[in-house]
Amino acid sequence: MSPAERTRFLRALQDDPEFRAEVRRQLLSDELLELPDRFARFAAYVEGFIEDQKKFNEDQKKFNEDQKITNARVDAALNRIETSIGILKGNVARRVLRDHHETILELLQLDFADILQRSDLTRLVRNSGMANDIEFGQRRSFYAADLVLAGTDAEGDTHYVAAEASFTADSRDTDRAIRNAEFLTRFTGQPSHSVVASVFNDHEVQELVNAGAIHWFRLDEREFDAD
Repeated sequence: MSPAERTRFLRALQDDPEFRAEVRRQLLSDELLELPDRFARFAAYVEGFIEDQKKFNEDQKKFNEDQKITNARVDAALNRIETSIGILKGNVARRVLRDHHETILELLQLDFADILQRSDLTRLVRNSGMANDIEFGQRRSFYAADLVLAGTDAEGDTHYVAAEASFTADSRDTDRAIRNAEFLTRFTGQPSHSVVASVFNDHEVQELVNAGAIHWFRLDEREFDAD
């Protein structure tokens, strides 16, 4: 091709769209010719996919936030139920404990003398002259003891028993029982015994029981069943 022919050819490519299109069809395969349209369709698909993904992500984020709120509400409800069940079990344990007051004294080889009521405990503290030596919170906790018993030994001497009850005893129960027994000895000058009554004990309580630091009166789980 002469320079003049090349020049005319290039000018035709530049100035004549139909000629340029025909040359492209001659030089390029169908796949290459269709590539721009295919790319445009692919780009549109990708753009649509991205928009759909954004919407999905937003929906998922909202779902997760709603689920967190729901989970928090469910957890709170379960915690309230668990707390209520714990309170009910504690109340039943205290009732069962009182039903066994003579059996507990028998465990300690004591004869029954009396069950001390709150009024008896407040009178003990008041008559001891030591009320001001003990902070009010401690006195109030002592007055709310699950069970305080008076018994007598073979020689006729008076002993006191401070008992706390739980379905599963923990250190709070043993601490209260031991403290109450110490208070009873302090206020009366008589020997006192600490007892924890439960169906089960946690590890820390069991160690105290095994060491003889506190007596354990085992409650029967069947006694917790509704009549």
